[in-house]
Amino acid sequence: MSAEMPFARVRELVPYLERLGISHLYSSPILMARRGSTHGYDVADPTRLDPALGARDEFRAAVQALHDRGMGWLLDIVPNHMGVGRDNPFWMDVLRRGRHSAYAGWFDIDWDPIRRPLRGRVLLPLLGDSLERVLARGELSIVEEDGELLLAYADRRFPLSPESEDKVRAAVPGDARAAARTFTEGSEGRDRLRALLRRQAYRLAYWRRAERELNYRRFFNINELVALRMEDPAVFADTHALVLHFVSEGALDGLRVDHVDGLADPRGYLERLRAATRSAGAPAEMPIVVEKILAARERLPREWPVQGTTGYEFLNELESVFVDPAGAARIESAYRRVTRTRVSFREIGIRAKLLVLSHSLLADVRRLRRLLGPLAAEQGAPAARGAALTRAVETLIACLPVYRTYIDARDAPRKADREVVHDAARQAEARRGIDPGVISWLAALIVESPRASWSHGERADAEAARAHDDARLRFVTRVQQTSGPAAAKGIEDTALYRYVPLASLNEVGGDPARDLHHAVADFHAACDERARHWPDTLLAGTTHDTKHSADTRARLDVLSEIPDRWLRQVSAWRRAHRPFRTRVAGRTVPDAATEYLIYQTVIGIWPPLVPGASLPSHEHADILQRTRDYLRKAGREAKVHTSWGRPNEGWEGAVDRFICALLERPDTPFARQVSTLVSELAPAGMRNALARVVVHATTPGVPDLYQGDELWSFTLVDPDNRRPVDFALRQRLLAELEARASAAEGSDDAVRALVGELVAHPEDGRVKLWITWRSLQARRAHAELFARGEYVPLAAAGGAAASVLAFARRLEGATAITAVPRLTAHVPDPLSAAFSRTAIPLPDGWGDTWRCELSGRTVTAAGGALPADALFGHLPAALLFPVP
Repeated sequence: MSAEMPFARVRELVPYLERLGISHLYSSPILMARRGSTHGYDVADPTRLDPALGARDEFRAAVQALHDRGMGWLLDIVPNHMGVGRDNPFWMDVLRRGRHSAYAGWFDIDWDPIRRPLRGRVLLPLLGDSLERVLARGELSIVEEDGELLLAYADRRFPLSPESEDKVRAAVPGDARAAARTFTEGSEGRDRLRALLRRQAYRLAYWRRAERELNYRRFFNINELVALRMEDPAVFADTHALVLHFVSEGALDGLRVDHVDGLADPRGYLERLRAATRSAGAPAEMPIVVEKILAARERLPREWPVQGTTGYEFLNELESVFVDPAGAARIESAYRRVTRTRVSFREIGIRAKLLVLSHSLLADVRRLRRLLGPLAAEQGAPAARGAALTRAVETLIACLPVYRTYIDARDAPRKADREVVHDAARQAEARRGIDPGVISWLAALIVESPRASWSHGERADAEAARAHDDARLRFVTRVQQTSGPAAAKGIEDTALYRYVPLASLNEVGGDPARDLHHAVADFHAACDERARHWPDTLLAGTTHDTKHSADTRARLDVLSEIPDRWLRQVSAWRRAHRPFRTRVAGRTVPDAATEYLIYQTVIGIWPPLVPGASLPSHEHADILQRTRDYLRKAGREAKVHTSWGRPNEGWEGAVDRFICALLERPDTPFARQVSTLVSELAPAGMRNALARVVVHATTPGVPDLYQGDELWSFTLVDPDNRRPVDFALRQRLLAELEARASAAEGSDDAVRALVGELVAHPEDGRVKLWITWRSLQARRAHAELFARGEYVPLAAAGGAAASVLAFARRLEGATAITAVPRLTAHVPDPLSAAFSRTAIPLPDGWGDTWRCELSGRTVTAAGGALPADALFGHLPAALLFPVP
């Protein structure tokens, strides 16, 4: 949702989405965001719809259009934080009145920090220089806008306290502009302005001071997003009133909770949200899902009243299925050798988290140390001085393998939480410069069982225990609110850009060094668990947060099947491109890791072409610009040679020039060689992508189809994946397919001819649209089967058995079978020859004759087994239903 995708445009798209097979529109936030927002996650006023999206009547009209077609609206809400600035009247009131504001309790502000000048004030690190230099240059002034006097700095506006505003107006009664000038003109005016600033409930400061001194919690390290105290029932009620009103009207049919890890008490919040939706008249099990990144062995607590997560665990489980473990290992070994990497990805992640904790999250760590100090003194903790405690807190958080634990005030920590903390402690104790005794004490404190409820003993002892428990819980809560951002910024936004042997494995919630040898078995086990415990969880393929789109990953996966070919090509490029490298501050740029990432990036997003065709100049220019933009972001995220806080223009410029040298024209040797390599990778990459579509649509859970992903989408991380979608093209192509399928109704030969045409021209994306449409239509026609059916893994037998992924969904005698090929880089089209001696045995009584909803072909089981060559001879995927 944005000014380019308002409610009126959504309403226009509803018929197309319904025809495609979509059940719910899953949208970004629609509440009042900061002016100019392109995504809505910086909500500034949760009591209003965003006027950039349209009026309330337009919203209701879009909802009605959905409901008229049996569809719903799943809305993303952002309870963790709000956007600051003049668009946020509640934040402005806090800046105007300080801790006495009626909204002071909304925001997670430390009103009593260690630094005395900040007590009772909010640090606003938004200046481009020190306050004194900004004042000396006359960059701060007082202006009158809409009858209000405000402090102006560039395009930012800050309120004045009521007393200060009265003082300014009194300078020249009746002439606000003249009065304001007396606080800005000349040295005396600057002195008056300086004195006026000291009387405000905020303190303006250079933006670099945020790391050490900030006294409000942010979303990650973004100063413009202030965290909310959602644990306060009044804050919940105020900020959720409009959303719950829409729920009561029946306008919303589900909610997605953004960044649930940032909340003080996620479970408590979700229980309150569930109760509030029921009170608003929503069905008892209205879908609520959480944006939650789960580690490899982490499980969402079943006591959380939600349908599941947004599905990154599914994304990574399925990605592993299409990667050849032996080839990936060879690529990783070569990458480590060329880049001279000596440590594991786990260690890279720990170091990245330590970097984040000691810099962008340092203010949060210092707040933790303040909370921990009294507890350490109370218990006589070893080496209880501040520096040792700070190092211990940072190191223990960095060693946590999860985003956060689930410890709260309800009862004793779960076994899983105790194990996670103690495992992290053992790793932390082994690190250089760390006092094991402090770590051991800290871990024991975190997983300590509450004692405040003990009834025996003296009253004074009980009160002391209660005070200890309260202090401990405040500390543990802050640890969990810090460990999530540390993981997100340290792993997702640092380590995954530092270590990239096979970029398709560097995904949100993923581990590029994970074990791939049991990927199929692990996938089946995870699907079975979802069927039994989380049948309504979302399943992600591509999202606005993914590092690469599903189609880009599908192509890069193929590199694991041709490691020798790929590594030879990389070696040849590195030799050929030596003249394009430059020296910056005594170092060769780009370094080996960056150069390797450039090659993967270009290979991943190069458009599929008709064999022998060349890339049009405008598309070539687009590839060049997108690659330059991505590598600049990747370099800053990695924080090795440059960063967002301290950009290294020399290094970035050298990388930019290197990319331009490779791709300055469509006919450079590099461009021609990329086209050749992509033509080799594209067929297997497309098979992977098409197989993923069918698996995505038929496994337990609810598939989340990212905007425009029904055609080929070779995109990179945000903002590349937020580019406008050509829905007109998609509407036209779907209408053509619908018309041709309708004309072929009743004639399997005509359907097969249509499919054959689509397969013969995969570059135009119609084959992906066809499989997406047919899969979703089948899911809609057999809704209960796919929503509640059990998951039955099917093992292939024969020569190419390892290259088959198959499973069935079963419910009260109804059956659907999904079968797709994998690891087919060395198999030419059609696939039938490679699978001629491979079959999928079926349990007794399942039937012998099956029809594929995708190809229109009928397949007969021979000896109780489905022949794989018949399944994959015409499409690299099969979705079968029994023929009566």
